[in-house]
Amino acid sequence: MLNLPDGDRLLAVCHLPQEQPRGCLIAVHGLNGCMDAPHILWLTPAALAAGLVLLRVNMRGAGPARALARKTYNAGAGADLTHFIDWAKRRFKELPLYMMGHSLGGTAALNMVLDHPGVTERLAGLVTVGAPIDMTATARRFHRPRNWLYVRYMLAGMKQIVATTPNIEQRYVDAAMRASNIFAFDDQVTAPLAGHRDATSYYAATSVHQRLSRLNIPALIIQSTNDPWVPDEPCLAQPCGKGLPAIVVTKDGGHVGFHDHDGSWYIRATLAWINAQLDVPQTSHGGDNQTVDTT
Repeated sequence: MLNLPDGDRLLAVCHLPQEQPRGCLIAVHGLNGCMDAPHILWLTPAALAAGLVLLRVNMRGAGPARALARKTYNAGAGADLTHFIDWAKRRFKELPLYMMGHSLGGTAALNMVLDHPGVTERLAGLVTVGAPIDMTATARRFHRPRNWLYVRYMLAGMKQIVATTPNIEQRYVDAAMRASNIFAFDDQVTAPLAGHRDATSYYAATSVHQRLSRLNIPALIIQSTNDPWVPDEPCLAQPCGKGLPAIVVTKDGGHVGFHDHDGSWYIRATLAWINAQLDVPQTSHGGDNQTVDTT
């Protein structure tokens, strides 16, 4: 448990491999998730088998940490994630640190690296899976008619978070209960709680698709062309070149899925990328962008 300057607390669980660890992986969940989300639990045995310490973290107020925080998380909550880096660096000292962000957690992690380079230069690398790097484009896709069941499900979870937030102003609870879609919720709840005027300004401030060239650490961004929520065009439009993040866009995979006969392809890809970072001295940050049909 970590204490934040404003009185809120963060919660995480640390797993140690049986052998001498080669590195530490900080796993960040997505929207409406927590450290017990299925994709985090699937990652746990694979990371330990690869010789990595795994830190399963809750973003502020997520899951079992809801009662520990008066605030909630959002796509721009990168400052909170820096505290996990600080803790891991103190605990594991010389071990290389990596972070893996899923969906909205990936966007928060990218914002963290871009907004806090002095802290995050202690990271050896960052992997994101299904992260909405263009929040405005993601909001448009998310609200397509085919996604109405997803919207209903996600909105119910977001309302539950607000309803159980300690000491939150009643006006935010009322606005959350009135919201009929994600945009309205973000406009009336997420944005003002995060210090933004409205949903449009919140999306603009937390989008990273125009800033990825400023990343100061190696990064792997995994996306799918058939993700029903997050568009792949912002990834495909990224420039290619040395020193830029490695971007892999697959033909299939859905949203943080990528399942095949051997399990989760993106988990194997992430661990292979980390192993390459550990085994081969890095002469530059990032790599070449690439589009790969693999799943």
